[in-house]
Amino acid sequence: MKGGVRKHAGPSARLLQATRVSRGDANRERRTSEAYREILRQYRSIASAGRTPNRRWRAAALDALQYLGGDADRHFASLRDYDHRRYGPFLGVSDDGGGAAEVCRAALASPKAEALGKDASPLAVGVALDAERLGGVGEVAVGLDEFSDIWCQCAGRSLMTTNVGSRVNIRHYLRAPIVTIAAGDTKTALEEAKQKIKEAFGPYLKTPDGKPRPLVVFVEFKLGSDRSLAGQKRMLRELLEYARSREIAAPKVHRLGFNVRIGWGPKGRDAALRAIDLAHAVGIGQVAIDGVVRKQADSAVSLPGLTTYLAPGLVAQVLRYAQRKHVRVHPVSQVDPDTVARSIWSALNSARAMGLHLGKYGLFPLTLEEAENVVSQVQGWFPDWPAAPVFYVDQGIIGRTGVYVGHDTAKGAAKWLRVMAKHRVKVVLIDTVDKAKGWKLLCTGKNDKKGLLGPQQIAQLTALGESLGIKVLWAGGITGAQAYELGKLGVFGIYVTTSASIEVAVTGKYLRDRGLSRRKQPTFAGVLGVKSLLEAGYLSKRAGKSALLGKLRDIDGSSDKKQIDHSQLAKTLRGAWREWWRATS
Repeated sequence: MKGGVRKHAGPSARLLQATRVSRGDANRERRTSEAYREILRQYRSIASAGRTPNRRWRAAALDALQYLGGDADRHFASLRDYDHRRYGPFLGVSDDGGGAAEVCRAALASPKAEALGKDASPLAVGVALDAERLGGVGEVAVGLDEFSDIWCQCAGRSLMTTNVGSRVNIRHYLRAPIVTIAAGDTKTALEEAKQKIKEAFGPYLKTPDGKPRPLVVFVEFKLGSDRSLAGQKRMLRELLEYARSREIAAPKVHRLGFNVRIGWGPKGRDAALRAIDLAHAVGIGQVAIDGVVRKQADSAVSLPGLTTYLAPGLVAQVLRYAQRKHVRVHPVSQVDPDTVARSIWSALNSARAMGLHLGKYGLFPLTLEEAENVVSQVQGWFPDWPAAPVFYVDQGIIGRTGVYVGHDTAKGAAKWLRVMAKHRVKVVLIDTVDKAKGWKLLCTGKNDKKGLLGPQQIAQLTALGESLGIKVLWAGGITGAQAYELGKLGVFGIYVTTSASIEVAVTGKYLRDRGLSRRKQPTFAGVLGVKSLLEAGYLSKRAGKSALLGKLRDIDGSSDKKQIDHSQLAKTLRGAWREWWRATS
């Protein structure tokens, strides 16, 4: 008996009796909830003391998690509290729970954990099971079954994190009214357009409280109409003057915009540029673009902003031109960031309720401005728990005034970090999203066509994050050798999958995934190997000139990190950690 919990028995008969719900009996239901909370507390106490709860405890804990919908106690320690300067970079390993026991065992067998001894708490060891299902399309969200398995394996032993989704659930506002200027007689077409503009503004002018609601009504010319450019300008000016009339609109909040339909490629770009010219010439400040969805956008479900219709390079030209003309340009369908934020909150709240130490959330395919709107709300809902936005380097970012992809991706990431800092984000992840195409975070040389950022760029973004008060996590095809290099850079932390896993057969719940020919599952040796190399990289650049650190630096001369004697490395690391802590205490 230790800490009031019996070592080998399951939950007490009193606790189990109390979990038998009598529906409709409010007092009994409260006792049931308290009994399940106590089961989870005792389970965590057993695991934290270094013992493995038996099958009876595990069964009771699973029942409790199902009944309560999570770990009902709040635990304020989180990944943002991890001290990477003292303990080196954090390591997260993606898994759905099937390999959780191996991840935890490897974490506690790591050289740093052994050097810590009795002080080897999860927040000092710095290893997490990252709750994700590894599907054919990459990492996808877990559900209650996986969350419960992970909790039972990791609570009290290691940290737990998750990614609630790389792609947001895009929701659009109701499209703004579009008034089509008919072909044919100019006077008749103008009168019809004016009437429709008046009708569109009407409900937003005469509201229940008497305060006009903002609205932009877009006008467009009927496809195929052969009006001259001069004729189009005259008509738009007349409609613009009409829309400024206080009889049909409130000029301070009601505007007239111009809508244009475009095709693919350079012809589509040219049509957008002509529309911007036309709008600028008559004094219209907003252009909406309705285009044909590109194949790339269709295969990705959707892409950010105007890249749904035009390639990024063409979009960049359109945005720069619009900026010079002082015209705002955007897709005809506008994202509803309030609804997007709430769908993200519901998923993150589930992760927090399960006792996880961090929840990541992707923002693809939002533009920079849409992402900022979403993040500002999400962060306000989690003041005491790290909700970490994700930037995907293989997608870059598009803003109102520019496109940051390819060679400009690092600039886009820096711009994105500054926006995150405005909303007091403390932890972020920089990752790749399109795993199936082989994109990787780290570029290893000129011949590396799939690597996206060089070590210097990663170091610069890490330093920028630190100057802004943001801890940056990194992921995306990171190998063991690259973990060593990132350790040398002193990054806050990394996530790995393949480098810590082996391939296994597709079974069970994955059988329905037609894109899977094999699965990845973390192993003890794989996790321990990456963890050791990460530690070695970190310590090789720190803590003086001792013989121990000299041995670590010898790893730099090894072209194949797989050939390293890990037993000798572990011995060296244990001593190096103790020396490092003495030097920094």
